[in-house]
Amino acid sequence: MPDSKPAFKKHPYTAKSVIQGQNSITFSDKTQLKSYIYQVYEEALSFGKNTPSGAILDTFAQIPFFCNMETLLDTKFQGDLQRYSYCQDTGSPPYEGGYGSTPKIWIEKYFIIKGVINTHQQREVKRGRKSKTNH
Repeated sequence: MPDSKPAFKKHPYTAKSVIQGQNSITFSDKTQLKSYIYQVYEEALSFGKNTPSGAILDTFAQIPFFCNMETLLDTKFQGDLQRYSYCQDTGSPPYEGGYGSTPKIWIEKYFIIKGVINTHQQREVKRGRKSKTNH
């Protein structure tokens, strides 16, 4: 994996593309970068039996090759992850009231976060099994 802070600081910049058949990509702004990340996700989703959660993990693993991760940090999304973690750890609901009073967008985010975490854990278990059988 490349250094976590490669030379992707200011727009425009050119990076080696991680998309098949594309040699390089020039990013002129953050909007173009986000669009490219979605293309990486779409390509990851198209591979074999990949699920949306698996494609998110695969996309995340590719980001350091063409972007400084700090560019993508968003306090709103960090808050979503903190809320998810707190609710899981304490058994507390994310919002006051029952399921019916929870905003639909939060329910969608919950299932995305949960799916990505579950897929990551399943992959780690498979890696553990493979490394034990290879020794």
